[in-house]
Amino acid sequence: NGGDTSGPRVFGLFAGITDYPPGVGDLPECANDAVKLAEALRNHGLLDPSRQVLLTDGQATRANVLSSLQRLASQMRPNDVFVFFYSGHGGQYTRTAYQRSDPDNLDESIELFDAELLDDEADVLFARIPSSRQLIVIDACYSGGFSKDVISRPGRMGLFSSEEDVISAIAVKFEAGGYLSRFFSDAIAERRADEDANGGVTALELSHYLYTRFVGDIGDDGRTILTGRDTRPEHQKLVVDRGSVGLYDTLFLLQP
Repeated sequence: NGGDTSGPRVFGLFAGITDYPPGVGDLPECANDAVKLAEALRNHGLLDPSRQVLLTDGQATRANVLSSLQRLASQMRPNDVFVFFYSGHGGQYTRTAYQRSDPDNLDESIELFDAELLDDEADVLFARIPSSRQLIVIDACYSGGFSKDVISRPGRMGLFSSEEDVISAIAVKFEAGGYLSRFFSDAIAERRADEDANGGVTALELSHYLYTRFVGDIGDDGRTILTGRDTRPEHQKLVVDRGSVGLYDTLFLLQP
């Protein structure tokens, strides 16, 4: 569906940060995570270059993310598919007011080059995008917290690299910023999530493939982590939230 203007089209914003400003620890390969995923989608006819935004390192500012989302939203139709991908630091911020749906009283964030973007803010931004199917993929510490606040509207599915109170490990042995980034890229680039080889990747197929890769490959991969905490990589668990997206709903139609 990369060139078809009559059916669902795929739009994507891909952000990855390896080189942060002074005072913030750099992260190996996170910028490449974004580059590789966008390339995988283009190579399988899912994404036209005119319908993607790729922001790496110093380009991945809060202003650029917000303006890019606005621009993509202006191009989309209701039956289009939107992919948001981020690889980089994640953070947590104490709420000023208690929210029943989030009892730990913490907001999770993605830490862009110059400022944070909170999960509540992301929910509002994605609501302005007219596409009826949105896939939110975040490879960052505490990213599972986005599930509560973002996968709260119809048509959204989320893939998050760790639970909301757990950090995400760097995928050293895969030369990737994060495990989710590498596994999701493999799911598309190598067609690994297309279990029945019919060209379509359903929500169930993608979920099953990612769960299987996490269980089989995350294991004991050294102790290089995104923050200084002494948390072992095997503590990390993938969070998949399909929201209202059905098990057998097709997310992508891979081209030969």
